[in-house]
Amino acid sequence: MAMRGYYFALDDKLVQQTAAGEVALKNLRVDDYPGLDIDRSWEAIHFLLCGNIADGEPPLGYVVPITSDQGIDFGSFGAFVLRGEQVAEAARAISELDEAQLRLRYDFPAMVKEEVYPLDPDIVSDEDQDEFFAYILQYYNEIRRFYSQTAAEGKGLIFYIF
Repeated sequence: MAMRGYYFALDDKLVQQTAAGEVALKNLRVDDYPGLDIDRSWEAIHFLLCGNIADGEPPLGYVVPITSDQGIDFGSFGAFVLRGEQVAEAARAISELDEAQLRLRYDFPAMVKEEVYPLDPDIVSDEDQDEFFAYILQYYNEIRRFYSQTAAEGKGLIFYIF
């Protein structure tokens, strides 16, 4: 089963109400909000930015927010919330990271060793290194655009894996 990451942006007050349990995430119609599907790239992007699979330090840890202190119960994997100020902080941080800087952070052998999703260490080879970077970069650039727009609108967001 493929585990895909999905963001949706919503009013910061609604994000806070959802995080506090005042509004049930399952009652929100996700399609009513601006969203972004990042396919199966979520863990690889988090690893690229933070150097580990989970619990990255802010502000880069906010880009794919998969830490328990931001989590709420939802579906099989939970959901993760970011307030508007956290989205803005992350947007500023990633606006400064271009392709060249990401390449310096990119450690394909470490990703394979750590079994970063969606890599399968039993079938991946060194020849996949450039192709995988291009895959990550594509979704990273989409995230940058999404965060920039969400921050400009003063919104928060919810990220979940399905």
